[in-house]
Amino acid sequence: MTRNKKILIGVVLVLLAAMCIWTVQSVPDRVKDAPPLEKRVMTYNGNTIVEEKDGRKLWEMTAESMEVDIDTQDAVIDNLDAKFYTEDGRTIHLTAPKANYKAKEKFLTAEGGIKGDSTDGAHMKCDRAEWRAAEEKIVLIGNAELQRESDAVKAAGDRIESQDGFNKFKITGHAHLEKGSNK
Repeated sequence: MTRNKKILIGVVLVLLAAMCIWTVQSVPDRVKDAPPLEKRVMTYNGNTIVEEKDGRKLWEMTAESMEVDIDTQDAVIDNLDAKFYTEDGRTIHLTAPKANYKAKEKFLTAEGGIKGDSTDGAHMKCDRAEWRAAEEKIVLIGNAELQRESDAVKAAGDRIESQDGFNKFKITGHAHLEKGSNK
C-alpha cells in the first residue's frame, strides 16, 4: 500500500469518527415528564340527549349539569332524569344524582340511589342502574326492588334486569318474588 493510500484511509477514518461524534453530540435530550394532554371538556347545564333507532325514540336523558369529553363524547352527569321507551308504548322513568355515559359503547351507569316508575304503574329503586343500549336492557343493581301494581308483583334481589320494560324480568342474588291478586 502506498503512502498516499494510507493517508487517504486515515483522513476518511478521522472524518467518520468526527461525524459520529458530531451525530451523538447533536441529538437533543429527551423531554422528561412531558405534561399530559389535558382533556377537552365542554360543560352543559340543563341539556338533553336523545337516541332514536328506525324513527323510534329509545331513550332520552336530561341533566342538571353535564361534562362531555369532546374527543370521546363520554359524559359525567349530575342529577340525571332518564326516560326509556318500550316498543309497546310504555315509558320507564329513572332519576339519579350521578351518572356516567360511555358514548362508544352506548352504556349508561347511574349511581347514588336510583328511583323510578313506569307508565303502567311499576315502581323501582336500587343503588345503581345500567342502560345497555346494545342489548336494550335496563339493569337494577344493589338492593333492587320492583313493584308492579297491575298484577301485584313485588320483586327484590341483588340484581333485576329486563329487556322489555319490566314486563318480563330476571332476578338474581337474594331473589324474592311475590305475586298477589289485584282483586
